Amino acid sequence: MLNITKETWPLKEPFIIARGSRVETELITVDIRLDNQGYSGRGESVPSPRYGENIDSVHQQLNAVSPEIREGLNRHDLYDLLPAGAARNALDCALWDLEAKEKATTVSDILGFLYPDNIQTVQTISIGTAEEMGKAAQKLSKFPMLKIKLNDQDIVKRIEEIHANAPQSRLLIDANESWCFGQLKDIAPALARLNVVMIEQPLPAANDEELSGYQSPVPLGADESCHTSDDVKRLRGLYDIVNIKLDKTGGLTEAVKLAAKAREAKLGIMVGCMVGTSLSMAPAMVLATRAAYVDLDAPALLSKDRAYGLTINNGQMSRLDERLWGGA
Repeated sequence: MLNITKETWPLKEPFIIARGSRVETELITVDIRLDNQGYSGRGESVPSPRYGENIDSVHQQLNAVSPEIREGLNRHDLYDLLPAGAARNALDCALWDLEAKEKATTVSDILGFLYPDNIQTVQTISIGTAEEMGKAAQKLSKFPMLKIKLNDQDIVKRIEEIHANAPQSRLLIDANESWCFGQLKDIAPALARLNVVMIEQPLPAANDEELSGYQSPVPLGADESCHTSDDVKRLRGLYDIVNIKLDKTGGLTEAVKLAAKAREAKLGIMVGCMVGTSLSMAPAMVLATRAAYVDLDAPALLSKDRAYGLTINNGQMSRLDERLWGGA
């Protein structure tokens, strides 16, 4: 049996990035239940308009392959049916969950990874005035690392205000493709002096080649530029870190492959997320045990979360509850 569900979850407050703002998040859940079995595998994905997806297009993709799923499709067959993206992610993660339950073990054990426990995540600060962002940083000053959403306006001023209010926190900037190369070169030295440890996707993905030969004083991370393991060869020499999101890779299977290729290429690993519930975070937490940077704070942005969801205390994520995902 296969159930595909569209869901809308409200946010605590508007989430504002360089591309726009939202007050709710739309997502897809998949539930696969085998005949005569008392358990099911679940997966969740969050379609992104940035990658040409929406809730309806992903729903259509999933319905189109539902006959194959009902006939017993496995994770590796998904590569032949669906491209990387939200639809494949939901199915891939549901099949991982189902496999762990069938084998009476955990996804972590199947992969040979540590179980997700004692993981530190960033907390995200949305775009606002320098004063507003400084006040937000003050409330989060005990977090070891904060992620700062920025556009191309008042960059240094905003970071100065945030650093003044959270002086012990390391800062990870996410520009969401909103800067130009000249701007990056001009402000990077100042940002390096303000405890900024990474600048994520400063330029539009189409302009990646402008970074060739540039020696940034702050490590650069590829997000919109990095989708699957096929991107690693192109990104090496342009970026220092890749941000792995399961909604981009098309699931945990490809995410693990991407992480392995990134390590071989001497690229740092960050595990990120779209704005989803704890069910979206759970598979990413498995990979986060092998990441230097973790950005899985989305449940903290929601007005409510799923049963057995995650809690985050000053950046410390609670242990993944097997009743949520990934365990017998």
